[in-house]
Amino acid sequence: MNPVAEAGAGTGSSARRHGTSARPAPPAQRQRADLPTAVLHWGLVLALLVSVSTGWRIASLEDGAVARWVDALSLQGNVPWLHFTSATVLVALVVAYFVFLWRLGLLGRLSLRLASLRSPDRRTRWQALNRLVYWVALALLATSAMTGTLMYFAPGLVPTEPLAALHHIISWAFVAYIAVHVLAQWALGGVAQLIKLFTPRMAHGAGAALALGAGAAVAAVAVLADKGSLTALQVARTNAAPVLDGDGGDAAWANAREARVHTTRGHGLEGGEVTVHVKALHDGRRAWLLFRWPDATRSQKHLPLVKTEAGWKVMQTNLAVNDETQFYEDKFAVMLARTPRIGGDTVRLGTQPLAGKPGPAHGMGLHATSDGSVADVWHWKSVRTGSINQIDDNYFGPPMEAKKGRYTGGYTQDPNKGGGFEQNYAAQAGSATVQLKYLPKDLAAQQARLKAFNPSPDASDAGEFSMRADEVEPYSAAADSRIPVGTVIPSVIAVRPFEGDRGDVTAHATWKDGWWTLETSRALDTGSPYDQPIADGIYLWVSVFDHSQVRHTRHVRPLAIRLQR
Repeated sequence: MNPVAEAGAGTGSSARRHGTSARPAPPAQRQRADLPTAVLHWGLVLALLVSVSTGWRIASLEDGAVARWVDALSLQGNVPWLHFTSATVLVALVVAYFVFLWRLGLLGRLSLRLASLRSPDRRTRWQALNRLVYWVALALLATSAMTGTLMYFAPGLVPTEPLAALHHIISWAFVAYIAVHVLAQWALGGVAQLIKLFTPRMAHGAGAALALGAGAAVAAVAVLADKGSLTALQVARTNAAPVLDGDGGDAAWANAREARVHTTRGHGLEGGEVTVHVKALHDGRRAWLLFRWPDATRSQKHLPLVKTEAGWKVMQTNLAVNDETQFYEDKFAVMLARTPRIGGDTVRLGTQPLAGKPGPAHGMGLHATSDGSVADVWHWKSVRTGSINQIDDNYFGPPMEAKKGRYTGGYTQDPNKGGGFEQNYAAQAGSATVQLKYLPKDLAAQQARLKAFNPSPDASDAGEFSMRADEVEPYSAAADSRIPVGTVIPSVIAVRPFEGDRGDVTAHATWKDGWWTLETSRALDTGSPYDQPIADGIYLWVSVFDHSQVRHTRHVRPLAIRLQR
């Protein structure tokens, strides 16, 4: 049913109802909708399809079987931005449509009389059913807008998992609605009712202009609210630099205002949610940032090596597709970018989100920029970089050329002049075992530092899961023969701190009483083309990895950095 197209229906019989003579009725003309109605209708259809498709792509990050099944129907690439944009357009068009009907005095044609569903007149019944279908659609839109708004603007106010589940169910309800809507329209007026929106007539220009203005105003409010309601990270001025010891108890931190970021949809965390507490200081030359977040376990088992009868093996469950979630260390990420767009405008979701480039083995997506810019990424790895008291300084840039091995889109490390860490094994083609590079010089001392080994990912690890370069010796079969089957050793060799751009960020972390405390320091402006300054106009995101390789929590709307002068 089209309320506008029916505005003039039924006037041909008025003379007969008043008893006057009437000319023979003209031949019936093909029904045609007006152009503004057609434009609004198809705009709503397009926005709804984009919103559903991008929503499915986002849902596929949770590995839902149904979401994977509809992979071909889900858009790829800059999906988060498309989802926000399509949702905004959808709401704006709904408002515009109601304003349009109001301007033409047709809002009454959407009035719902349930008694009409039992009318003996067939057309009256189907008109009532179509109106009921419209109101169901409006209820779905309202619920979808409410759940989406809560997840986007107020994460943590309501548990995210049930909100996301309801949001996802509504997307499938929209698919059912489209089918029911088409069938109900066909039952109301046959093929003519369906095709009238394909051949519209020019009419109602003034109403269209008013509706367009109302829709644009709604969209503008959404965009302004998005940017204007960002939380600020106040970087307080200090004359006393805090000591980086992972304690966070220095008096200097007391002068810094704390910002809290509720991150969601992470692996391993209760409900997938965790709140990160952030403080920042600067002295005009350097900045110090303090991050604290709850984590019930100190996860340090980064791909341990275990000796078997067949040889040494890497303990892992899903490393082949770069999606290990059991034998992995806790991690934390910080991103600095010049745009407040979702994910710094670097998120590219999909099985092949970059045209002409390989897709990720895990099928979830890649990070890359599309305008040549760089997002600065600090990647703290509790075992690998925690052992050298640094953060791995990385960046997201334009898509790189594909080479042999794992393709990471635009994600790579800053230039390194030496130091860092090394994996203590090399894969062997066609074999489940690996070739070790080093063995402990003193196995008993190393095992004492490793402490009791518990393979459960839910166990808190008290020991050290890395070995210093001076604690190991090159692998030899003779030394290996003295190590008993079942022995577990670390796969990480801590060489020395990174040198050059990759070592710009100093860090120290401790885990105590179910909390990680991470203290970091870096120059306000390193001058590196691979970094972003810590300054006004820069936006900051955080993500928590709970013994997970890639499944981190999501921080959608960033903190806006504000430097105290």
